[in-house]
Amino acid sequence: MKKICTLILISFSFTACYFDNEEELYGPVTCDVTNVTYSTDIVPIINTTCATSGCHVAGGSGPGDFTTYAGLKAKVDNGSFVNRVLVQKNMPPSGPLSACNEAKLQKWIDDGALNN
Repeated sequence: MKKICTLILISFSFTACYFDNEEELYGPVTCDVTNVTYSTDIVPIINTTCATSGCHVAGGSGPGDFTTYAGLKAKVDNGSFVNRVLVQKNMPPSGPLSACNEAKLQKWIDDGALNN
C-alpha cells in the first residue's frame, strides 16, 4: 500500500506543476512600445521589480539606487543594467521580466533612455 501511495503522489507531482507563460495562458499579449516614456512605463517596471525593499533603493544592498532617474541612468550608461536585465536575464532575482516589459525597457534605452 505504501508503494502505491508513493507512486500516486509522484504521478500527481508531475502533472500538477508546470511553468506558466503569459502567452501560453492568454494567447498573444499586445505590447505597445510606440511611445515608451520613463515616467509612464519604466518607473512602474523598476518600482515593482528592482527598487524593492533592501535592493536598488537608497541604502539597499543592490549596487545603485534605482528610485531616481540619475541612479538608473548611470547603470544604463555603463551597460551593467542592459547586461544583467536584458542579456544575462539574471536580474531581477525573482525571475526574468515579461517579454513586454523587456521590450519596453529596450525601446526606452534604444531611444536614449530619456527622463520623460
